[in-house]
Amino acid sequence: MVALVTLVGPLAVVGPVAPAAAQVAPPAEAPPPTPEDQLVDRLVADVVVEGVEGRLLDLARNNIRVAPGDPYDPSIGREDVENLYRLGRFRRVSVEAQLQDDGTVVVIYRLEEQPTVLEVQVVGNKAVSDQEILGIVRQARGGPRDDYLIEKAIRDIRELYVEKGYYLTDVSVDRSLLEDQDTLLFRIIEGPRVRIRRIAFQGNDAFSADRLEAETESRTHIFILRQGVLDEDVLARDRAALVEFYTDRGYLDVRVDSVIDLSPDNREATVTFLVEEGPRYRVGGIRLENAADPDAPLEHLDAAQARALIPLKVGDTYSADKVNESVEVLEDAWGTVGYVDVQVTPVPLWTGDEPVVDLLLSVREGRRYLVGLIEVKDNFLTRDKVIRRELEIRPGRPFDTRQLAESERRVERLRLFSATRVTVQDERPENPGVRDVLIEVNERNTGSINFGAAIGSDSGVFGEFSIRQDNFDLFDLPETFGELATGRAFRGAGQQFALTIRPGSEIFEYSTSITEPSLFDSEYSLSVGGAYRERRFTDYDEERLRGSLSLGRRFGDVWQGSLRVRGENVELRDIQGDAPTELLLDQGPDTLTSLGVSMTRTTVGTIVRPGRGSRLELALDRVGALGGDFDFWRAEADYTVFLTLAEDFLGRRSILKLNTRAGYIFDADPRVPTYERFYLGGRSFRGFEFRTVAPKGVRIDNGEQADSVGGTWLFFAGAQYEVPIFQENVNGVVFVDTGTVTDSVGFDDYRVSVGFGVRLYVPQLGPVPIAFDFGFPIKDVEGDEDQVLSFSAELPF
Repeated sequence: MVALVTLVGPLAVVGPVAPAAAQVAPPAEAPPPTPEDQLVDRLVADVVVEGVEGRLLDLARNNIRVAPGDPYDPSIGREDVENLYRLGRFRRVSVEAQLQDDGTVVVIYRLEEQPTVLEVQVVGNKAVSDQEILGIVRQARGGPRDDYLIEKAIRDIRELYVEKGYYLTDVSVDRSLLEDQDTLLFRIIEGPRVRIRRIAFQGNDAFSADRLEAETESRTHIFILRQGVLDEDVLARDRAALVEFYTDRGYLDVRVDSVIDLSPDNREATVTFLVEEGPRYRVGGIRLENAADPDAPLEHLDAAQARALIPLKVGDTYSADKVNESVEVLEDAWGTVGYVDVQVTPVPLWTGDEPVVDLLLSVREGRRYLVGLIEVKDNFLTRDKVIRRELEIRPGRPFDTRQLAESERRVERLRLFSATRVTVQDERPENPGVRDVLIEVNERNTGSINFGAAIGSDSGVFGEFSIRQDNFDLFDLPETFGELATGRAFRGAGQQFALTIRPGSEIFEYSTSITEPSLFDSEYSLSVGGAYRERRFTDYDEERLRGSLSLGRRFGDVWQGSLRVRGENVELRDIQGDAPTELLLDQGPDTLTSLGVSMTRTTVGTIVRPGRGSRLELALDRVGALGGDFDFWRAEADYTVFLTLAEDFLGRRSILKLNTRAGYIFDADPRVPTYERFYLGGRSFRGFEFRTVAPKGVRIDNGEQADSVGGTWLFFAGAQYEVPIFQENVNGVVFVDTGTVTDSVGFDDYRVSVGFGVRLYVPQLGPVPIAFDFGFPIKDVEGDEDQVLSFSAELPF
């Protein structure tokens, strides 16, 4: 008797071949055995692979698990078929098990080779090169044909054309050529480039077309400045954005569709968004419910307390943003007293035919927990204390989810790690009511050697070489040269070290500093620095040798104070014959010392394009407190506010910056040197020459009016509005600068200028933009020198 068991793909098809006399049914109490049952566990005498040769035969054998001498198992044969299919080298795979006369089994695998793609070509393309198209085709020349990769290539090529504005492009594959000659040929019919000429809205009664268009990504074509590409995927996102916009404002039944009308030549399109607004819903009632037991009261807050906390009130327009904000407020209310697992789920309830929605806030409180052990992980170089001193949570105290989030933000603000994650661990059975906290960090390279150059209307051209380490450790001395060479020495204490050399056409500076942000693991910081600076002005050169020490302290999250000491040696050289006579009195060398105090309050979250917050800085210095050639008081105040007035669908913000400065020098004995006085102009007062907004001196040679010699009173007030122009890289600004510098408190000789400018943000050049400003004085004083263009640019190499 011979029996064949054939496995095709992952399924088994059993085909018995036996004499008719053998088909006698056994007694009714036992089912008849199948041929497959007869073959199970029989000895495999041989494994045969048919249909392929050479390397494919070797590949197949290496992926077949059935082996001579093994007991036969049909499931292993099915797994072999699946594995061979997954290789992508075979079009068809089947397996047969054949029973031999001696009772053994021969397993036969029949394979059909997957066709090979010999060539990959493209025809019909004019707007896009062959190289660009073939670069996104993953079907390899000389590799087995993969229909999935071919279909994906068709989609990717079409998307490439759509991105370039060819909305009507058709991409196909010559199937006959692929089957007959193994050549993959993409045929492209490009059609004209389709640009959006107009975007319209229909059915929008509640909001204007301009307001709705601000929520969409699609834009009309503007020559050179904007492509205005027609893209179906973008339109789909636009429809979703409009639905979200409406539902967030209470229009819960809104429906949005879009229609594309092509021009007769198919080169331009009008996109019309069809809006069916529906009624505007309001909140009819707000109630809380215990998710674990609707009949049981909540432990922490009752319904009346919760309603008083949340921003959404009965009678308000139903707003998704306010609902989400209400959820966050409630979760914070529970989270601040230890309910770290609290979940608040909003459930809108339609109450009838009227446009009224009740809001059910389902609260799953969980349990209250205390903070257990705090473990810091993966900080191989950074000391634990550098991270722990930033944490607001403490072991043994109730959990506070806001403190937990703030702790994570503070660790991130150290900028010592590329990633930070703070997670609350599961409760341990042996310590109920307590949960540990795990802080995982990923250390980044905090040291850098930088080369660069800068140019500015105030400072000329200068180069820069700097060495910086933001995770410095002064006392981590290297034990071997290898530790020093690989950067494992002098690292890990969170100190900041900087060494900078700036040679230039008008400025030469050498400076070094080291800062300990947490002196003796306290709230105090200590900074020590020294610098040599040479500055070339029009009438003279100024040289300064300076040393400084500053002791700072944090007061909460927004206030910081410092006590500082400085000592300087100042000398003026190469004084010109037409310079002010005041410079002769100050040529020195003179010694200055000062003792000062400052307070800073900041709510600005980032120094890179801040969109909100304010910064107030107050400073008072006593020059001569520790001796020296001069004795006077210097007081300064600076207040800056950032306001986001608009934000588009890409998240680009239009920001208003308001800045006010004031400074006053008093009780001078015997006088205030010119190099310690106040000046405005250049980048500090656009529209006027650098340092020219100040009282003027008297020329040495003829007694006429000379250049500025500075003043003892400064006041400045300015406003600047920055708006996005092109993507994330080009912004425009308009500004008004006003102020004065005099020798007496007041607003005499007040100047005003207006202007506009451009900010170029180039990520490769760092976060500081290249700035060009054009200022025009509209109120000046006799003797002022105008300067239309002021600029600054930093170019790292």
